[in-house]
Amino acid sequence: MSDNTGIKKIYQAALYIRLSKEDGDKAESNSVSNQRDLIYSFLKDKKDIQVCDEKVDDGYSGVGFDRPALISMLEDVKQGKINCIIVKDLSRFGRNYIETGNYLEIVFPVLNVRFIAVNDNYDSNKLESNALQPLDTMIKGIINEAYAKDISRKIFTAKEIQRRNGLYYGNVPPYGYLKDPAEPHRLIVNPETSPTVKQIFQRKLEGMGSFQIARLLNESNIPSPMRYQFLAGAVKAPRYENSIWQGITVKTILRNRTYTGDLAMGKKRRNLSANLTKTRNIPCEDWTITEYTHEAIISRETFFEVQRVCMREQERNRAKCYCHSDIGTTDVISVHEPVKQFRESGVSP
Repeated sequence: MSDNTGIKKIYQAALYIRLSKEDGDKAESNSVSNQRDLIYSFLKDKKDIQVCDEKVDDGYSGVGFDRPALISMLEDVKQGKINCIIVKDLSRFGRNYIETGNYLEIVFPVLNVRFIAVNDNYDSNKLESNALQPLDTMIKGIINEAYAKDISRKIFTAKEIQRRNGLYYGNVPPYGYLKDPAEPHRLIVNPETSPTVKQIFQRKLEGMGSFQIARLLNESNIPSPMRYQFLAGAVKAPRYENSIWQGITVKTILRNRTYTGDLAMGKKRRNLSANLTKTRNIPCEDWTITEYTHEAIISRETFFEVQRVCMREQERNRAKCYCHSDIGTTDVISVHEPVKQFRESGVSP
């Protein structure tokens, strides 16, 4: 393609590469190196394209568009640093056909950005040579989103089976436990951290608040859960190196039924379709609770007694006083919200 002066235009291109867990068995064929090699092979005889950057989102779903490398690339587009984007196929750019179509049909044409999807034989500079290409692109987009929905259902089903079999599938075990080296989906007691869990429950029964317990643990130089993981090499992020105990951390431990030897899973769900990429909380009555799956750190009696203590605290906190002055007088209005009767079987883990 040439500009108005007859000089062939040289495109400043960015390669966009994406790989996520949703690719399943196709992980090898869609690997970062495979995508890169395929694109560079395509560019061997493309004298009008000069690669000036490469953006990689490794471990991100293609349904949402809040991916760091993608955001950075689009910012470069806005700043005029690049005017050509090349991907292995349309699904690498996005699996939501509406959002993907918005970029291909509106955003990129307005910004004069050339878009190339190698395996889909899509080149926005050559659309006029194939009148059916936009329709073909839309169909591929619909298929990509349907694929994401199917993967979402399969992941949910697989995890549901694991939950009902009492298998732990989290990346990091709850504080106080380790993954069994012989069976990674089973939990075993961590002799280094389990005494701290017992101390937290005991302090709560003695009447201490969560923030008081957190302060006590910090004063005792006991590493917080994330700092412990950092020191053990399980997490690498530098921000966890000096992580300390917080009141919310203590509250999370006190509510976790896992410490009774029961496995409570399915507390959250992430949807891979229709742009619903945010994790949503699942009501506690819909959690999957499997009893006696591993060794307990806290007895059931202690756990449920702590829940009663916490419920009484909530009841006190909900009694709020509102004061207002009116011509030198102060009226105190007390508003009390009754707490639902505590039911042992319905306590949040």
